[in-house]
Amino acid sequence: MKTLRFKKYFIAGLAFASLAAVAPVHAQVEIFIEGGSASSSVLFDRATNILNGGTVTVYGVANSAVRTYVGTSTLPALSGYGTITIDYNLNGAVAGLQNLTGHTTDTNILGSSLTPVLVDSATSPEAVNINSTTAHLQALPTYVVPLVYVKNTNSADTAAITNLTQRQAYSLETTYPPLPSTYYGGTSTNPIYFVGRNLEAAVRTEIDLGIYNTASISTYGTNSSGQPLYDTSSDPGYAFAGQVVSTVTVLTNSIGTVAVQNVKKPLAPIAYEGVPFSVTNVINGSYPLWGYENYYYIKTGNTGTPSTAQLAIINALYNSVTNSAFQSTTNLVFGSNFVPNSALQVNRGFDGGQIFPN
Repeated sequence: MKTLRFKKYFIAGLAFASLAAVAPVHAQVEIFIEGGSASSSVLFDRATNILNGGTVTVYGVANSAVRTYVGTSTLPALSGYGTITIDYNLNGAVAGLQNLTGHTTDTNILGSSLTPVLVDSATSPEAVNINSTTAHLQALPTYVVPLVYVKNTNSADTAAITNLTQRQAYSLETTYPPLPSTYYGGTSTNPIYFVGRNLEAAVRTEIDLGIYNTASISTYGTNSSGQPLYDTSSDPGYAFAGQVVSTVTVLTNSIGTVAVQNVKKPLAPIAYEGVPFSVTNVINGSYPLWGYENYYYIKTGNTGTPSTAQLAIINALYNSVTNSAFQSTTNLVFGSNFVPNSALQVNRGFDGGQIFPN
């Protein structure tokens, strides 16, 4: 799986090879960040926020999860470092943790072979069999990432499907061949296809834990004609949220899983266990499909630890993302997509665990 992932991102790097010619030859400080695409809008926005000392150059296309930001900063903690380069390869929260703890090199958009220094993940290391203590991981809590099942609002097959119970969600993800719309409360006998994420995604890990699924998923993609294609790969499911969104948009009699920030028309969330998603319902504990987001890096004194300059960038990003002005309901990036940890009236001791009042 590692080989396949490397090839995938190497190809992505080649696709943007022409950019390398105009990229800076050397940066005074460079930091490579991996993790889940569930927080991509926050990560990219905050990179621009801390690089506020002049022109910020962005290498990559608008919808790419692989980008590079180059600029300078007037923040006192960063102003002495000159040009700062922040590389992103949002190849999945789980993959990022594996690469960080395994000291695995990956390829960014400019074709450089880099080892991640920081991982942004809504999945805890322990949930994917990584021991935080022995891996010497430092966790910085950021916020809560809500997750949802989504349907295509233009579909007659899913129009009457407004809620999924735990058993329906489990059947949706694991049953082959797919069950008819009527099983989920719909009115047609057409099948409802599941469109999910692969094992490297926090969306997959956290929703599986939330619905008590330990089985492999039965997930679908589409061909050039928009017809369903059953995914028979060793790790079925998409690597990026955008692929789920585009597939559910084309394959209208399907239901997918994404982070709330990735919900775009004509997609809309489906309630779970009778509770619709809302920030309020996450805060009061009635909506359970969410995970705690954290920044992870390797503690000082161990292999792979950030340099002093890289740690300064990590701290600047962390301060930028956790300040109350940014984590406001009126902020267009954060807004209704995420929930401040301080707002939660509940807690859970581990990923997918029982929710208790504070």
